[in-house]
Amino acid sequence: MSHRDRESDASPSTQDGSPAGGTQREVNAYFDSSAGYWDGVYRGDSLQAVIYQQRQAAVLDYVQASELPADSRVLDVGCGAGHLAMELAERGLRVAGVDASPAMVEATARHAQERGLGERVTVAVADAHALPFEPGDFALVVAVGLIPWLHAPDTAVAEMARVLRPGGKLVLTADNRARLVNFTDPRLMPGLATRRPAQLAARRRRLPVSRLEFPGSVDRLVVQSGLRPIAARTVGFGPLTFLGHPLFDDGRGIRLNRRLQRLADRGVPGLKWTGWHYVIHARKP
Repeated sequence: MSHRDRESDASPSTQDGSPAGGTQREVNAYFDSSAGYWDGVYRGDSLQAVIYQQRQAAVLDYVQASELPADSRVLDVGCGAGHLAMELAERGLRVAGVDASPAMVEATARHAQERGLGERVTVAVADAHALPFEPGDFALVVAVGLIPWLHAPDTAVAEMARVLRPGGKLVLTADNRARLVNFTDPRLMPGLATRRPAQLAARRRRLPVSRLEFPGSVDRLVVQSGLRPIAARTVGFGPLTFLGHPLFDDGRGIRLNRRLQRLADRGVPGLKWTGWHYVIHARKP
């Protein structure tokens, strides 16, 4: 996940592809303090909100493709404010949501009660690197926006594979290091700068910096955990910048994002794998 200062305190431009900055305690404190932002972003109409909504829609498409029977057990790792967990519960699934941030867990629990889903959604504070569940407990595991903030994503993905039953499915997202803006903005081009201004500003303010991954790296994490990829795609094109400055306002950016997404979904070279977020669907043999 990435948080935008209150729309830009830790905007995507702070992400450099290095291991997630800050201790787990700092990351937890960061998300505790920004829980209100995440509570509203999936209902927003900014370009950033639209892209997060696209990511969630792509995840739900893969969930639908999993064809789970009613009452199947699902684990939402890094459940955040619980918007995806509510969508899953409303589809007749039984959802366990875990997050390392107590504020996020409280938000998910509150939403479940408000929407009459308390019997279908349980929540707990837990570490993705050591999930408190038995092997084979779940038919589906989803982890949306989690990988960028983990100090050992290989361990966490192996844990997700462990708690999946044979034949179970994983839907995982990562922030894409091959995103289009990294090749159109000179300040973000790989190899041209080791310390970007926005990254340095985040460090000075003691904000954690999230990790970017190439799609191939995420595929390897999944395969090394004993899972087999079924399908994958990228979503979200924007905000596009030049020297760190947005090229378009939100209205134009949203329209451009939709055009580029349609082309990416058609498999157009140069766009298919350069969306902001990488989404992969995998199966446990």
